[in-house]
Amino acid sequence: MPESETVRRRKIFPHLSSDEAAAKESDEKKQGENDEAYDNAKSNKPTAAAAANNSNKVVRNTEASVHHLLPLPLVIITLLCSGLFWVMSFRDAFATGQPLLLNLSSTSSLAQAELSLLEHTKSQKWYHDDDSSKAYWKSARGGLGSIRPYTSDDNDMGGLFVRKVAGVAAMGYHTTKLWSIVFQSAPVPSLLDGQIKMKGASWSIGHYDPILTLGMLGNTCIAAFYMMRIEELRNAGAEPLVAMLVMASLIEALVFGAYLMSRRMSMKKTKKVIVGNKQQQQPHKQPKRPAQKKKGSKDKDASSSPSSSLPATQEYNPQEDTNSIPSRIALRTVLIVSSIISLISVRDLFFPGTIISFIPRDDIYLEWTGAFFHSPPPDTVESDEYGLESPLYAGDKFMGQLLGLYLVLGCVWKFASVCAWSKGNKAMEFKSPENVDRHGVVSSKMIWKAQAFGDMLLLFMLRMFAPAAKSASLDLRWHLMTVAYEMIILGLYGFF
Repeated sequence: MPESETVRRRKIFPHLSSDEAAAKESDEKKQGENDEAYDNAKSNKPTAAAAANNSNKVVRNTEASVHHLLPLPLVIITLLCSGLFWVMSFRDAFATGQPLLLNLSSTSSLAQAELSLLEHTKSQKWYHDDDSSKAYWKSARGGLGSIRPYTSDDNDMGGLFVRKVAGVAAMGYHTTKLWSIVFQSAPVPSLLDGQIKMKGASWSIGHYDPILTLGMLGNTCIAAFYMMRIEELRNAGAEPLVAMLVMASLIEALVFGAYLMSRRMSMKKTKKVIVGNKQQQQPHKQPKRPAQKKKGSKDKDASSSPSSSLPATQEYNPQEDTNSIPSRIALRTVLIVSSIISLISVRDLFFPGTIISFIPRDDIYLEWTGAFFHSPPPDTVESDEYGLESPLYAGDKFMGQLLGLYLVLGCVWKFASVCAWSKGNKAMEFKSPENVDRHGVVSSKMIWKAQAFGDMLLLFMLRMFAPAAKSASLDLRWHLMTVAYEMIILGLYGFF
């Protein structure tokens, strides 16, 4: 009876099987799963074609990232030319009067020209190279130890101030080129707000166009300044060194201009190719003729949606406006501080010895720095006293005008970075992720970083000469506060 019931159950319920059938079926399932896992593992093994495809992808990504980097010849020329000026500026700032080429026997003519230039500018007045006074160990070889806390006719702290501040200003100008070009921060992907975005400066996009343009104009001005004084420097015996400086400045300006033109021409060709490809991909559509309206008829769309005729009002966000300036706070700071610096610098460059009446203690500043000796104002007591002796101070006048030139060029960097270009579009390139900073902001930040460093050096030098200036009835506290304010703002917006 139990056997017949089991047979009957199998006929009625065929899915119910015995224990042996169930065990057999489970074994078949496990075997099938093992076979499927084996097939999946086999299919996941990299084949030769897949490996070649991956290598091609790596090469393609490398080629795509190369166009962000600066050309190597441009970097080398900037390092050599601007590096030469930077080293000489560092010497003027922290080792005033120290000859650099004296121990190089292969460049005897340049060494003699350098000594002649230092004697012409009277920079060796604060350079003491004698063993009796142990000047080396006292750091008095034109270094910071030569700065005295008081001013007298013997130490001439005003003249030392002009030479050291001229070196600091030149370092700030040339550091902007070296920092931006030689120490490039290429674009790298970064995770911001949960999205992968590019951050950095790209050569092909045009982030370095303002650097090259301003550097080319500045180098041309420096070369023109030396060439206008070439007769005076030739009589002083410094013609070989001055010729080398003019050549280095013009070569760097020429290279900047050539690479600037080539990059813009290549960018125009790339845009034409991309626009042509887009036009080929879009299907040609025949323009539809507008339907003629009957007389007395009304526009159904305008009557059906009256709100569509009203202009769309959106809240203006200056952070998203492509035509806005890079930073309003930086603009206000630069206009307040650098405008005063540029005014005094232009006076020292083109009108030395002229007293600006609305600037407090300006006459004391001119007397302290020796401007009345080489450029006494006409029809004044100084003109009657120092008029005949003014040609003897041609070297002091040269250094005063060089100080004004470099301060003006530094202010031009800052003025251009805050108002010469707009933010621009966020898109870094057509196929890359969205850039964190806009086009113009990236260029401005490179200038702000270097100029913040230049302001820091200027602030340090002003603080070192504050006691000596105070002894001459010249208070530098306002100068310190304004330069420090500009340094902090440019540093914050440049590095963060």
